[in-house]
Amino acid sequence: QRSAEMSRNFNSLTWSAGVNWNGGAWVLKANVGKSFRMPIPKELGADGVNYHIFRYEKGNAELNPEQSYQLDASVLWTDGQLTVQVDPYLNYFSNYIYLNPTSEYVEGLQMYHYRQARVLRYGLEAQASYAFTRHWEAELKGEYLYAEQLSGEKKGYTLPFSTPWSVDAGLKYSFEWKGEGFVSLNAHVVGAQKEIVPPEKPTDGYWTLNASAGKHFACGKTTLKVALHADNLLNKRYYDHTSYYRLIDVPEPGRSLAISINYKI
Repeated sequence: QRSAEMSRNFNSLTWSAGVNWNGGAWVLKANVGKSFRMPIPKELGADGVNYHIFRYEKGNAELNPEQSYQLDASVLWTDGQLTVQVDPYLNYFSNYIYLNPTSEYVEGLQMYHYRQARVLRYGLEAQASYAFTRHWEAELKGEYLYAEQLSGEKKGYTLPFSTPWSVDAGLKYSFEWKGEGFVSLNAHVVGAQKEIVPPEKPTDGYWTLNASAGKHFACGKTTLKVALHADNLLNKRYYDHTSYYRLIDVPEPGRSLAISINYKI
């Protein structure tokens, strides 16, 4: 018998409050609240191989509901040509539920146990765009996340599969020739992730170059939209720290092309 019969009951009071302010070129927002999440059956009773994620998972029948207190804000400024937005956030979890990696192996796969810990997490997302002319526009955006366990057997460490910082820089040219169209180039830069939970392994940083183009074609009363996307143009070999395929040494896809066609009546 892998999972014993159990009956659990959970309840909680959640709340949130926020304020928005618009003043000319400025838009300010702030929110504070409490959230609640019940442990799902897998977290309570799992005891077997997850072949989709290549690991052995062991549940914890004693898990309590996950509760979080959060504060987030948003600051937006624009003059029509330049737009800047910053979105910081802060979360405190009194009992965060997560899969803890261990050094044990079962059936050839690494064992993960569901655990709970007090966790502090904060970060921000930021972006800026600038329209040089009616046709040319540049965009820069990035995100950063920090997490730390404040209790438990992995106290002082981050959370498994924590996202490293990343930055995207792009340039877009829009045109009108027998319909709307655009061409864009984007550089995606991701930092190395050295903040890990042992025995998790660190991941090197990487960057990829991507491009896309699109065109609208008017066909009488209908519109044909064609878009072409090209990712990882330089065919770089890299690993995504948040990808489960990294566990079996499978890198992310190389150069790839995709085309989409939409027909609107």
